Order: sequence, then structure tokens, then C-alpha cells
Amino acid sequence: AAQANDKLALVHVQTLAAAQQALDAGADGLAHIFTDAVPAASFVQQAVDQGFFVIPTLAVFQNIGDEPADLTVIDDPLLAPYLTAADLQSLASPYSGFPALSLANGQEAVKLLFDAGIPILAGTDAPNPGTAHGASLHRELVLLTAAGLSPVEALAAATAITADTFGLADRGRIAPGLRADLLLVNGDPTTDITAMRDIAGIWKL
Repeated sequence: AAQANDKLALVHVQTLAAAQQALDAGADGLAHIFTDAVPAASFVQQAVDQGFFVIPTLAVFQNIGDEPADLTVIDDPLLAPYLTAADLQSLASPYSGFPALSLANGQEAVKLLFDAGIPILAGTDAPNPGTAHGASLHRELVLLTAAGLSPVEALAAATAITADTFGLADRGRIAPGLRADLLLVNGDPTTDITAMRDIAGIWKL
């Protein structure tokens, strides 16, 4: 029905079985990567054939899987000036302790899909417990690079690839005639993704 009305059909999942159902139903993409298992080659090939895309939201699964909750965002002095009281409360209140869900599975799945050519988009599904709008995207970029994307590829996942996937032709890259939403940072995020946190200036149209 969404596609019949020129909309994308985007499905939230947590398990590989649910992702397979979404794929079989003809959905356009996933709003989470699955973290209970690693996909077989047949799943990856079907996703390629159907033009699938994935927004992994690894930052969420780091806080609900079997790993200790991540506090690197709340403890980062570079991000502290941008965190509200609500952000701090959410970041300090993860709901970890679900042994059937594994961040490692999710990262391996991301690498398999990315290497096959599936578009990977950066998102966090904030404000889930343990996340905060904006700030957690910086953690997501780190997790995407840990999954095998280069810093440049992770940056594209947060900008141009996302804009292209959602048909936002007026943003997502620096070019004449596009929205002048710019972030100036100290350092080189194309070699060190955490340099994105050392913000010198923000322009938002």
C-alpha cells in the first residue's frame, strides 16, 4: 500500500526471521539490522536483487544486547555542550541484558550487506533508552567503521546515501544550489571518524 502511493515501505525488525519476512513481502528497507543471527548468502543476494537498504541503528543494539552498555557519548567532553537534561537521562538509562541479541552479529551482518552493495544508512532510532538525538549518531559512525565501513563511507551513510535513498535531492552533499547545512570540525574525519565530535561551527539553513 505504501509503494502504491509512492512511499517507501520501511520495516522495524530485531530478528533475522523478521527481516526475511520483510524482504519476502517486498519492503524497501529495514529500520534496524537484526542481531540474533548472521544472514546466509541467500538473504544477502535476495536483498541485492530487490534493491534493499538498511539503517542498522547499531547504537541501539549496543544498549540492548549482551554487551555492557556504552557510555562513551555521555562521557565525551566534546559532546557534553550539546546534551540536554533529557539526553543525559536517556544516555544514562540503557536497557541492556538481552543475551539473544548481539552487537557482533549486527556488525557482521552490516559488513556482509555493505560488501555486497546494499546501501547502509546512518541512524540511531533515538530516543530509545541509551541514545540521544544527534549525539548518538556520533557513536553510530564509530560502530559503522568498526563494522567495516571506512570513515568516508560512514560519512556518506549519514549524508549523501541517506539523501539519495529518501529522494532528498536538495541536501546530503556540498554542491552549488543545495541546502547550506554544514558542519566545520577540527581534524580530519575522513581518517578519524571521531574528529566529527570536535565541532568548530554549525550552519543550518
